[in-house]
Amino acid sequence: MSGAEPMALASLALSGVSTAAGVAGQRQQAAAQRQRIAAEQQQRALTQRIEERRIARERDQQIAAQRARMGAAGVGGSGGSADAIFAGIRGDADQRLFDVRQGNALAAQSVSLLDDDDGPTIEALAGFGRQVIRAIPGN
Repeated sequence: MSGAEPMALASLALSGVSTAAGVAGQRQQAAAQRQRIAAEQQQRALTQRIEERRIARERDQQIAAQRARMGAAGVGGSGGSADAIFAGIRGDADQRLFDVRQGNALAAQSVSLLDDDDGPTIEALAGFGRQVIRAIPGN
């Protein structure tokens, strides 16, 4: 046995140890990433609930203020014009609620190609790319 063979074996063993350590480190990073994403999702859900309550409270205050103005002007607070005004206030609030929910849904679907282990994100992007190309006149 020459002196080079034990060195080659030792080098191979060290290479295996460093590879195992690298895999363990990657697993820890992936677990930390999953925990971070879960915490972000919880924070988004909490923020959304707070925003929804704020919008509902503002809607109710606007309706109450409008009823008071109508009452002060001697106009009834129900039927005809009053219902149209209240429907407008509710419609605005509903649109704001939709926008909040849509924004949170989009934030939850953020794309990270680095996190895509099984390929669906890349496949979805490729499909989107094909749609864009087909939309170009002449393709």
